[in-house]
Amino acid sequence: MSQLKSLAGQTAIYGVSSILGRVLNYFLVFLHTSVFLPDEMGQVSDLYAWVTFFMVAYTFGMETTFFRFTSKNKLPEYYHLAGTVVLIISTLFTVAILTSSDWLASLAGYPQSATFITWLGLIVFIDAITSIPFAKLRIENQAKKFASAKVISIVINIGLQLFFILLLPKIASGEYGQTFQGYAIKVYNPDLGIGYIFLANLISSFAVVPLLWTSIRSFRINIKWDLLKPMFKYAAPIFITGLAGMGIEQLDKIMIPRLLSDDFYANMTSLGALGVYAQTLKLSIFISLAIQAFRYAAEPFFFSNATDKNSPELFAKVMHYFVLLSLIIFIAVSVNVDLFAEIFLRNKLYHVALYIVPIALFAKLLWGVYINMSIWFKLTDKTIYGTYFNLVGAAVIILGNLLLIPIIGFMGSLVSMTLCYVVMCVLCFWYGKQYFPIPYRFMPLTFHAVAAIILVYISYLFSFENFVLDTTVNIAITLIYILIIWLLEKKKLLAERN
Repeated sequence: MSQLKSLAGQTAIYGVSSILGRVLNYFLVFLHTSVFLPDEMGQVSDLYAWVTFFMVAYTFGMETTFFRFTSKNKLPEYYHLAGTVVLIISTLFTVAILTSSDWLASLAGYPQSATFITWLGLIVFIDAITSIPFAKLRIENQAKKFASAKVISIVINIGLQLFFILLLPKIASGEYGQTFQGYAIKVYNPDLGIGYIFLANLISSFAVVPLLWTSIRSFRINIKWDLLKPMFKYAAPIFITGLAGMGIEQLDKIMIPRLLSDDFYANMTSLGALGVYAQTLKLSIFISLAIQAFRYAAEPFFFSNATDKNSPELFAKVMHYFVLLSLIIFIAVSVNVDLFAEIFLRNKLYHVALYIVPIALFAKLLWGVYINMSIWFKLTDKTIYGTYFNLVGAAVIILGNLLLIPIIGFMGSLVSMTLCYVVMCVLCFWYGKQYFPIPYRFMPLTFHAVAAIILVYISYLFSFENFVLDTTVNIAITLIYILIIWLLEKKKLLAERN
């Protein structure tokens, strides 16, 4: 129980920072859907989807590799070696992007956006070279310092976007008087539009550097081939896995505007459909937050407890409580989706796809299950299996999107995503039994999941026209579900505590 408390404590710190940061960041959805049209947000979503692939390429799996080798051997060289690899790769890629931004912008379909490509290249460069210092904080259990840096960066990003998108145009127009109007007119470019999103991101990424200066200052470029060779061997499958994983998470945003006809949805172009889809999908962020916080804390936790003879039972308990927490989030958001949409998706143009939210939430829940189960191939150094599973998942995503998007629109992406995670979970569990068997309690978890899905379905069937009444009933449903979970699990929790 003390080990679970330790994991819970670390997850709480990472979770608070992640949730606080994302909740603050979530106000940007409010801002963006108030100011920008779906077509504009479609372009933002498309470009950021490409960025995620570059981030995987820049870091080349060195974060997990750093964790693994440092946990086996406390040599300080591993920090320098991992950082050196990331620095070299990042520099080469960034130089290539900066020198070919016009061509890349045309290739992406936005020939007037070369400046945006340049800024995005710099953003990925900074995020990549700070990833190993952040990983160093995690493995040293400096969760508070890690969390503080992340939150400060997010707050700067939000503040800058509010200034650039809301305040600066009003100052330039003279709405707040003429004192600073002249300065604002010189700075403000009304044609930049969504570019201010990228500019704010770039500045906030730079702001992280001084926050991590202690770790960055201690870094030394180091190339020791006898140590690097096994690191590359371990990292290569993780890199391929990462690319496939980004394909699973982001290919929908790249494929929708390129596979969907402009007249598929009434009053929406294909790029506008992507904008609606991507912003609506953000209502599933709460499960994503839980998974992200869990991953930050769980990787070091699993590695440090791998040699414990009771680790399989411990890992099974971790899965059990993770799924229960995720189901609570699934219920809370699904039955209250109209309330969340009223708060965050300010323009009614973004409300036409709210029906996809429960499916997206459940798909993310399955992704969390896979993250839990996937620890076996990292602990046994059989990371090649992670590559296989992700490649299969990516194949399901690609095939599903190609077949379904032209027929059923962005619902095809969600169906493909859900099938992908189901296939990956089944494969991971099946092979995991052979190398690192863990006694997962799937029967009670399946019961809870089915009950949650039925409850969400019923809440959709029996909705009230009165918004206040409907919201009150849905909140009550959520609280009742939480109470039932607590009553069912209370005895087990108390028994484990004693």
